[in-house]
Amino acid sequence: MSETLAAPDRLTSPTLEARRAQAFPTLDAEEVERMGRFGSSRQYRDGERLFEAGKPSGGMHVLLLGKVRVTGRDAHGRELPVTEHGPGSFTGELGQLTARRSFVDGTAVGDVRSIFLDTEQLHALLIAEATLGEKIMRALILRRMGLIESGTGGPVIVGSADSADVVRLRNFLTRNGIPHQLLDPARDEDAREAVRRYDATELPIVLCPDGSVLRKPGENDVAKCIGMLDRESADRIYDVAIVGAGPAGLAAAVYAASEGLSVFVIDSRAFGGQAGASARIENYLGFPTGISGQALAGRAFTQAQKFGAQVLIPTDVARLDCKSAEDKGFFTLHLAGDRILRGRTVIIASGARYRRPGLQALRDFEGRGVWFWASPIEGRMCAGQEVALVGGGNSAGQAAVFLAGHAAKVWMLVRGEGLAATMSKYLIDRITANPRIENYLGFPTGISGQ
Repeated sequence: MSETLAAPDRLTSPTLEARRAQAFPTLDAEEVERMGRFGSSRQYRDGERLFEAGKPSGGMHVLLLGKVRVTGRDAHGRELPVTEHGPGSFTGELGQLTARRSFVDGTAVGDVRSIFLDTEQLHALLIAEATLGEKIMRALILRRMGLIESGTGGPVIVGSADSADVVRLRNFLTRNGIPHQLLDPARDEDAREAVRRYDATELPIVLCPDGSVLRKPGENDVAKCIGMLDRESADRIYDVAIVGAGPAGLAAAVYAASEGLSVFVIDSRAFGGQAGASARIENYLGFPTGISGQALAGRAFTQAQKFGAQVLIPTDVARLDCKSAEDKGFFTLHLAGDRILRGRTVIIASGARYRRPGLQALRDFEGRGVWFWASPIEGRMCAGQEVALVGGGNSAGQAAVFLAGHAAKVWMLVRGEGLAATMSKYLIDRITANPRIENYLGFPTGISGQ
């Protein structure tokens, strides 16, 4: 049976505490035998690493003999026990679906014998063994949720929680489902020590799982350090290349990959698109109690990877070359960084880019009081303050209701005569009933910057 280390010496996650039996199930002998048909035997000596944080893990281990101690590191660099696998347990989390770099270390306790399944073998198992695959997928999802809730294993951001650059990086990591932690030098001595040790003249700095240090990085820099861009695609022609990982792009990826087609998805920022940024969606079929945009997009993203779709985030597409389609039967996408992607079919699901308000110096205040979406990060920053929210569509309505749970007052500035033309009635009723939300209607020509 899988053993877990007693609190408070282990990873702390409300999800894992409530659903530990599902997150760390023990397979019976018949299930282990079925998994054995897809993998190969491995042996490790006491103290030997099966996988290491910051390096590709390669796949999943099913324990036959011995134990594997799984540990991460907290924001202060201290070792943090996560769990201890025994016979019948299996290692891994969602990163194993795409051969991503590990967020944790796995060390043999005593002599260990296991069945090892690489990424392709794991995909084959998940498709061929539906019931067993469901148990494994649920565990992998819950384990990633546990890492996210505790911040274990991901990058550590050192900087002020109110910094525009810190908010930008945290939003990027959050929307892509990457565990991370924040150390604020104003509140934490270890953060101040990190600033001194790395002679950081500008913040934020990011401490990566592989030991590298980034100084005032962009999203692409962070993506590289955690292996999000570890994808080589130039030598392969994919059946379907999809530009955009919003709901439409992810739906196309799921349907195409489930039919056995090779699929590659590209997005410039994060999976989920605009829908992924919604605080709560209640009028989407199949979710009577509502679901956050992040949760909805995360399910679709995981489902696409389950069927073998590959995803590259963040990457921009510079241009589409159709000439090769006439001669060789494939299109060529030219990506940022002089990389190319070839596909027999290309689906453009890049969504829309909205016009920003024409206010002078607006960009200077982005991340410093002006935001274009409302996540829990922005919600905490608005706690106890008054917030002005511009817009009258469903997204603005969801943001208003969400922020009203944090802010002292939410002022809705609507460029129109009312909400009924652009907002669902259930949101209008909720906004009207909330004493913390005030509507200012009748600005069809906009609002001055005065």
